[in-house]
Amino acid sequence: MKASLLYFPGGAGGASADLAFEEEQLSSAADGKPILVCSSWQRPVLVLGYGQEAESVDLASCRRLGIPVLRRITGGTGVLHHEALSISLALPSSHEWAGSISSLYDGFVESLRLALARDGHKLERGRGHGAGTARRSPICFEDQLTESLLLEGKKVLGCAQARRKRAVLVHGTLLLGLDAELQAAVFGVESARVHSAMAALPPGGRGALEEGISRAIAEGAGLRLNRSDTPPAVPPQYLARYSTERWAPLLSS
Repeated sequence: MKASLLYFPGGAGGASADLAFEEEQLSSAADGKPILVCSSWQRPVLVLGYGQEAESVDLASCRRLGIPVLRRITGGTGVLHHEALSISLALPSSHEWAGSISSLYDGFVESLRLALARDGHKLERGRGHGAGTARRSPICFEDQLTESLLLEGKKVLGCAQARRKRAVLVHGTLLLGLDAELQAAVFGVESARVHSAMAALPPGGRGALEEGISRAIAEGAGLRLNRSDTPPAVPPQYLARYSTERWAPLLSS
């Protein structure tokens, strides 16, 4: 019998809870229990990469607009979660996808691409290969690395990962709408720059989309999907991070 993939379709109850729960996902996966979470947040939230400087985005605009700025446990650069689907998968380090950075991205992104192709979306992988010594854009959706999905040359999916000794986590943000003016405001750029880099999937049923994605990930990973409609519990030590400046930079700006 296939191993089980515990799936929470509604997330943990909001941006801070979902981001904090990713640490618990890693802990569970380290014990041999993979977890998949899909969620959408009701209000816009700007999420920074683990090592990203908060000053690389427009904190003053975020404060003025009432947009929280939070930090995630994975690398990469900033993503404005707005009209988007967040997909987070944690696996034991023994899983075949977990062998390398590229194999984890390949398994995850290809599963998403195939799921979206079944819904009629013709998406392509990005062709960039790592940042190297090049300076990364502070906007995740301006970089078209291989862990990206593109619609007519513009990015609709960005991904990042975290690796521990006994578990790995990969997550992606899939754009289901695009407010170019809001994106431009939080990053302090012209809206034309957003329009040239980003795209969103055509409107469709979100429930069916999430179901197709979750099944494709489970199938690709060789796991049996085990859905739970009860929100997961977030250990308080992980959630407490988001009362600090490090994990919520607007607290002191």
